[in-house]
This record gives sequence, structure tokens and C-alpha cells, in this order.
Amino acid sequence: MTIKLVLCTTPDEKTAQLIASTLVEEKLAACVNIIKGIESVYEWQGKVETDAECQLLIKTNTQHVLQAFDRVSELHPYDVPEWLELNAEASSAYGQWLQTTLKR
Repeated sequence: MTIKLVLCTTPDEKTAQLIASTLVEEKLAACVNIIKGIESVYEWQGKVETDAECQLLIKTNTQHVLQAFDRVSELHPYDVPEWLELNAEASSAYGQWLQTTLKR
């Protein structure tokens, strides 16, 4: 079963927790993993930046991915939050759990 796996970075653990718990409580994501302590190197406004961040792995489906994006955009402090949608193949049992966990 195909699900959406979304990558999104946050500036700190507090923001990561807020976004993760909001998405799960509002049933826009079935699960969000928070990976602490990553280092991101990127160009912003013509300058190379390096920042400590948290990486979110957001598990949702096609029906909820746009609502999840809108909610993250409301909660996220960045002007341009990372939002990379990947199609992922889930086991049948995990895919069923994900579908029944999300909003109908």
C-alpha cells in the first residue's frame, strides 16, 4: 500500500513536538518521528548557512497531505519550511493501520 512520507525540518525540539503532536491529534498524520540533532547546511539569501535542526518524518496519505502541509505552514516559524513528499510502500498491516488512524 502506498503512503506519503514527508520530510520536514524544524529549528528545535519544542517546534518539532508541537507540529508532531498537532498533526497526530488532528488525525492529519498517523505517526511523526522526531530525529534530534541533525545539522543542515543550505543556502539562504545568497549565503551558506549551517544550523542544528530536528528532522520530522511525517506518515500520512494522499487525502491528508495537503491539509497536513497547510497546518505545518501555520505552526512553523520558517519563511520556507522544508516539505518533501515521498511515496512509500508500506506493508499491508501498517498501511491499514495508517488509513484507519487518519481522519475520514
